[in-house]
Amino acid sequence: MSSILVVGSSGKDEHFKIGSFYRLPSVFHAFLKKTIPVSRMSELLGPEWDRSRVYGLLESNSLSPVKYSYGGRAPHVAYGVARLGGRVRLVTTFGRDYDHPYPGFFNGGYYSHLAKSNVDMKTAIVEDSSKIGFLSSEVLNAGVWIVMDKTTSTITCVKDVENNEFFIIDDVEGASGVEKLRPVPEPELESAGILFVTSSETPFMKSFILAARRRGVDVVVDIASYGVTEDYVETMVPNSKIILGNYNEIKQATDLLGLKNIREVFTLGSEYPEAIVLEDKMTGLVEIHHRDGKSSRVGPIPPEKTGSSIGCCDGIAAGILFGLQRGLTLEESCRIGLLEAFSIWRVEGVQEGMLSIGELADLHRKFFGRELLA
Repeated sequence: MSSILVVGSSGKDEHFKIGSFYRLPSVFHAFLKKTIPVSRMSELLGPEWDRSRVYGLLESNSLSPVKYSYGGRAPHVAYGVARLGGRVRLVTTFGRDYDHPYPGFFNGGYYSHLAKSNVDMKTAIVEDSSKIGFLSSEVLNAGVWIVMDKTTSTITCVKDVENNEFFIIDDVEGASGVEKLRPVPEPELESAGILFVTSSETPFMKSFILAARRRGVDVVVDIASYGVTEDYVETMVPNSKIILGNYNEIKQATDLLGLKNIREVFTLGSEYPEAIVLEDKMTGLVEIHHRDGKSSRVGPIPPEKTGSSIGCCDGIAAGILFGLQRGLTLEESCRIGLLEAFSIWRVEGVQEGMLSIGELADLHRKFFGRELLA
């Protein structure tokens, strides 16, 4: 079985629980459900709001001690595939705290957790991220970089008791920014049958997509929304076999390309994309649009909203990739993805809700009344 190569940024999710979002100063109210980059904090909130003042405010309003969970779409997806028994390799960038056991990490430091979970990683140490041009070929060709002058990127998740939330991403000290300068470690593609990319640092992802196409590796993309540009979309769309995204993410792409609707996306390439998967994690439903004009629906699997929706799309992606690796149809693979999302909805955290193959089989019988084909 060929491997799935998953590419994208790693992170640690830092959780603040506060009493009321609307009791924060009014400058924060425009950022409900949005992300504030640390590099633009003073620009977006006002010159008096620097990093120290913002985090001081959060600490003074926190109802409980700060806790952490494993973060980053790429390691989420890689872990999800591995937990189901799929063969998967990861390309990502950690900081010097790559194996620090933050409070809330349920299985030790991030690197050890992934390794114990059978996520395959070829690792190299980068002492100084400003000197990438002087690195050896062995380091340049390693999929996982541990950058010692940075920390693993932090995504601060601020949620109140009514589930109003906003986010802060550390794009200053975070190691994921190094991916803007990383060359593609092409040897990682040699055993890959599928390349899965997120849109974390789009220049790196764009180069990876083109390298995969040169080698005949199928590309599956979660279009997401962070950092997506017209240039990236113009390259990504006609070179991706399957594109995943929610309504807003797909619309962002069509708007960037000046297209009227989802059907026009298929006109950009003569061969790809073959299919576009439109996800709705709130209802547990996906729509599949095929190149030949056919469309289908899978679900709904109504979620039990006892936890959080964060990471449900990562679960959908992991399930789809696992199904495709096992030779299942896209529709059957989407069923697996929706069951992953259903499980993640029930917990706080992402990887905490991802399924083992036995748990997946049980849910498959419950919702579809038959045995899992994988």
